[in-house]
Amino acid sequence: MIDANKDILLAVRNKAETYFNEGYNCAQAVALSNVEMLKGQTDGIRQVAAGFGHGMNAGCTCGALAGGVTAVSLMMAGPTTMGFDKEISAAAAELHQMFVKNFGLTCCRSLRRKLSPFKNSRCKEITVTTAALTMELILARKTPELASVGVHLL
Repeated sequence: MIDANKDILLAVRNKAETYFNEGYNCAQAVALSNVEMLKGQTDGIRQVAAGFGHGMNAGCTCGALAGGVTAVSLMMAGPTTMGFDKEISAAAAELHQMFVKNFGLTCCRSLRRKLSPFKNSRCKEITVTTAALTMELILARKTPELASVGVHLL
């Protein structure tokens, strides 16, 4: 983490925690907090991320990770992006690796067993940490092209 980004990472953690505490699911909180902080387009994020919470209710991929990939995609994709985009796919894979490094796995069901039995404490920590990991990744990949699609810090 670059020291200059400490305040930004703390702010995105706080914003994600606020959303989580207000009742947004983990995916919504991660995606909204990142895209808002970067002044991106937030219309539709709640709806798009609504089904990703609680491991897509199947216990598979953690919703916070899905929300992070959603934010990465929203901030990196341009209006003409179609199909497989190498840069976005590489960023998603990197976020996946960062998540595994922090939590050991990506499966929501297994994370729930591994961490606290109390949903709000374990899911909130995963959510705010993933929001910061996502922001860190986006900032590290900020390019002139990325700036042209809306990456401008508040």
